[in-house]
Amino acid sequence: MSNFDALGYYAILGVDYAEDISVIKKQYYQKAKYWHPDHNTSPNAQDMFQMTSVAYGILQNPRTRLIYDLLSCIYTAKDFPLIGSLKIYKNQKDNDDKALRVLKQRICVGKSLQERKDICNISEAGNMVLTTSVNNWLKGWWHKNGFNRTLSVIRYNMQTVSADDRDNLKLLIHNAVAYEQENNKEMAWIYAKQAESMQITDEHTLLYIGKFIEMLDFHPDKKVVLPYWNSAELKRKQMIFPLIIFLCVLLSTLYVMERNGIFVRGTATENEYYEVRQIGGYLVPSDMVESHIIKTGSNPYEQDDIWHIADDCVVYYGPDARYSPLRHAYKMQTVRIVGYTVDKKWYQIIMDDGAIGYVRQNDLEKGFGTSVPAGSHVFKG
Repeated sequence: MSNFDALGYYAILGVDYAEDISVIKKQYYQKAKYWHPDHNTSPNAQDMFQMTSVAYGILQNPRTRLIYDLLSCIYTAKDFPLIGSLKIYKNQKDNDDKALRVLKQRICVGKSLQERKDICNISEAGNMVLTTSVNNWLKGWWHKNGFNRTLSVIRYNMQTVSADDRDNLKLLIHNAVAYEQENNKEMAWIYAKQAESMQITDEHTLLYIGKFIEMLDFHPDKKVVLPYWNSAELKRKQMIFPLIIFLCVLLSTLYVMERNGIFVRGTATENEYYEVRQIGGYLVPSDMVESHIIKTGSNPYEQDDIWHIADDCVVYYGPDARYSPLRHAYKMQTVRIVGYTVDKKWYQIIMDDGAIGYVRQNDLEKGFGTSVPAGSHVFKG
C-alpha cells in the first residue's frame, strides 16, 4: 500500500497508489456494493459506504488524484487540508509573493525560549533576523545557563535561515497547489519549480512534483528567474549587532590603554615631537623638541591659564606617549598651562610642586578644579 496515503483513500479501496484507474474503478464498485446499507447491516456500513464514495471521487479524477498524492507527501491525517479550498500563504503585508519561506527562530524571553515560525520574503526575514539577534544578544545572558543557552540559540538561528527543510517544502508545495486551484498557473509553476529545486531525498515526492509541473502545462513566454533565498545575507545580518558590540569594546579598550600610556596612536604630527635623550633612565625630549613648544608666558599670579585635569591620566616628560611617564595626574587636579605644541594636541603643564610635563588636550578642562595649596607653583594669587 502507498506510503503517501494521508487520509487512507487507497487503503479504503484496497488498491496500491500506483494502480491504474481501471483497477480503482473495479475496486470501488466491489466496495460500494459490499458496504451499501441496503445489503450490509453492519453498524458502520453507512460510514464505510460514504468513505468509499469520497475516496473514489478523489482518486478517479487524474487531477484531484495527483493533488491528493502530492499533498500526502507533506501532510498527515491530522493536518490535511480540505482539497479544493486551500488557503494561499502570503507575505507579512498579506500580499501575493513569489519568494516566501518559513523562517524559524528561537528567541530568548526571560528565563524561557520562544520558538517562532514566520512566513515571509527575504526582505521581511532580514528585519526579523536583525531584531531577534539584538534581542538574544541583549537578553539571552540573564539566565543561570545564559552563556551556553545563548550560544545554542544563536547557532540554531544561523542554521535554520537556510530555509531548506520539510517546513519549507510543505510551504512551496502547498502554495503551488493553492495557486493552481485559483487558476494562476504562473505562480503555481514558480512555487512547484522552487520545490523541485530543493534538496529532496524522497523519489516519490520528486516524482509527484514533476507530474504536477507537467499537469500545469505552463510555458513562460520568456525565461523566468526563480526567486533566490539569500541565506548568507541573513547570516551576516545576525552578526551585525555582535560586531557592533565587539567594535565598541575594542575602541573602549584602546581608549583606556591610550589614556594609561599602554597604547599609542602614532600620527605624523606626534612623530615630529618625538626626539629623545635619556636622563637618569628616563626618556625625555631633546632640546630640539623643546624649541618647538609654544610658551604661553604664563604668570602664576594670574588665572588666565588655569586649567584642571578632566579625568585621571598620565603626565609624560614629552609631548608623545612614548616618552617616559612623569607621574599621574588626578581628576579635578588644578594645573597651569605653560606651553603647547603647534597642533595643540599636547599641552605643557606645571603642577603644584613645580614639575613640568605634558598631557593631551582632551585631558584638560578650563578653570579651577581642586583648591591650590599654599606655595603652589600653579597659582599664587
